[in-house]
Amino acid sequence: MLEPHLTDRDYRTLASFRFALRQFLTFSEAAAREAGLTPRQHQALLGIKNTQNAGGAGIGDLASFLILHHNSTVELVDRLVRAGYVKRGDDTADRRRVLLSLTVTFRVGQ
Repeated sequence: MLEPHLTDRDYRTLASFRFALRQFLTFSEAAAREAGLTPRQHQALLGIKNTQNAGGAGIGDLASFLILHHNSTVELVDRLVRAGYVKRGDDTADRRRVLLSLTVTFRVGQ
């Protein structure tokens, strides 16, 4: 149920914001495809890049960032590893954890 206290101006602001989000997503998805990536692969690369200087991302971290299940994230990472975009490495602080890092620099719709 809609909140009755929202004004017409509030609804116009919300509609404008959602439109701007859709425009950005459309641009970002097109840029990813132009670079030969799926939008999800591009999002994963952004998530990994975001954590590289802070110790790196594990599969669980990336799954949270992408709002995906763990097994779906593993499959996505497998495809990125096979494509040569990502590598897996050992976490020296926690041997149970695998850290992800980029193997190439990318500049798609950042």
